[in-house]
Amino acid sequence: MQRKTLMTPHPPGKIGRSALWLSPVVVVVAGFFAAIPWLKQQDDAFVLAMAAAVSIFVMGYALFVSHKMQRYQDEMQIAGAGFASSRGWIWGAMATVVLLLPPPATNWLIDLANTLSTGSPDTPDRGAVQLALFFGLILVVLMQLGAVLLASAIWQRRMEGPGEPS
Repeated sequence: MQRKTLMTPHPPGKIGRSALWLSPVVVVVAGFFAAIPWLKQQDDAFVLAMAAAVSIFVMGYALFVSHKMQRYQDEMQIAGAGFASSRGWIWGAMATVVLLLPPPATNWLIDLANTLSTGSPDTPDRGAVQLALFFGLILVVLMQLGAVLLASAIWQRRMEGPGEPS
């Protein structure tokens, strides 16, 4: 007698497994964005707490997935990831500082935060300051991401060596 199970007879492929692993992040972030109209009616402290909770969940889950993925890497891939991470974080932070040194770039970001918060580039308020801090954090993270990708590409090129082109 054969038991009926809810399991599929065809396991998901590599793309399906990746989609399943990424689905918690997609659900949480999509739910947060879908709740924005409701969150606009709530107290600022509650909204900041929700944003912090969503951010902590996404970062924690990313760490979990990265450690899971690293188990299947060989020593060269682990060394490459270490090289890219150790160099990329510093390069990205320094690139952000250099990008924000010219006054036109800084003024543009300040005007953008003021305009999005108050509707006028000349009227700052507390929301504009919070938005500017958020933009600054996102800029640092994106610059570090680009620098980590660049460092990873440098590692790959260095490890290929002068052998035959692929």
